[in-house]
Amino acid sequence: MYDRRLDAVIAAADTGSFAQAARRLHISTPALAKQVNTFEREYGLTLFVRSRSGVAPTPAGEEFIDDARLIVRQCEEIMRRARRRGAESDIDVVRLGVSILRSGRRILDLWQRDAGHHPELRLELVPIPDDTTAIDDIIDHLGDGIDMVSTAFDAGYWNGVCGTLILDREPLCVAVPRNHPLARRARLTLDDLAGERIRTIRRHHGGNDATRDLLESYPGITLVDIDHYDLDTLNDCAQSGDLLISKPMWNDVHPQLVNVPVDWPTPLELSYGLLYPLDPSPAVAAFVARIAELNRRFAASMPGR
Repeated sequence: MYDRRLDAVIAAADTGSFAQAARRLHISTPALAKQVNTFEREYGLTLFVRSRSGVAPTPAGEEFIDDARLIVRQCEEIMRRARRRGAESDIDVVRLGVSILRSGRRILDLWQRDAGHHPELRLELVPIPDDTTAIDDIIDHLGDGIDMVSTAFDAGYWNGVCGTLILDREPLCVAVPRNHPLARRARLTLDDLAGERIRTIRRHHGGNDATRDLLESYPGITLVDIDHYDLDTLNDCAQSGDLLISKPMWNDVHPQLVNVPVDWPTPLELSYGLLYPLDPSPAVAAFVARIAELNRRFAASMPGR
């Protein structure tokens, strides 16, 4: 196996902060800093430039960290194959990446409806962080340690990067802090949003850019760009009073935020479904096809659909 201190090095590079890297790895900041520092001393390397604002890889560090990512993925794949060879069955494992914001609940519900019908396939859940660098890297390397991610997405954004299975649509709504007057409204209009600060994904970063076009054209609304959704963003909105473009799949994710539907002039939504490798393994392809079939059956059984 690889030196586990590489996890700390990679996390620090991804987050630009020892403190954030420590939170990702569920250890203390001093413990993470010690792992990075002792690794550098032991091998005579300077991987990061430290400053009050955080850490950034040195040129040598960037090259080293790219190689380290490959080592980690190779080790994970070696272990996965070893476990499969050690199993006394012909069961194929497919791995779904899950997190607080990407729970995979709908996929799990559909798979449970088919329980026992495909004993040759076993679904495993793999924890993933809610972090833009990490999730982009995961999706770029689907099939290495994780086979699929279930989320809301702009299908065009992932063209040529991964396969997409669209199961439903997620109408965009607005997450409102519970102590905000708008949190008590059943539905909102654009007039209700006048005078508010609204956080939303910056243009060309995988969000619904039509939403940005609409909000930018409406007087009195101040847009605040974000690069990704994570728990820090949700916490900041709950504390600052900012609103946040959200999705129904995040209902009840944060105790201090309420998702409120919006009467948009035209439908604003994202696709919901699975992201999986462009060249999936036979097991992943079989799983994706089965989920698509189960979803069709479920939709057909619902009144009015």
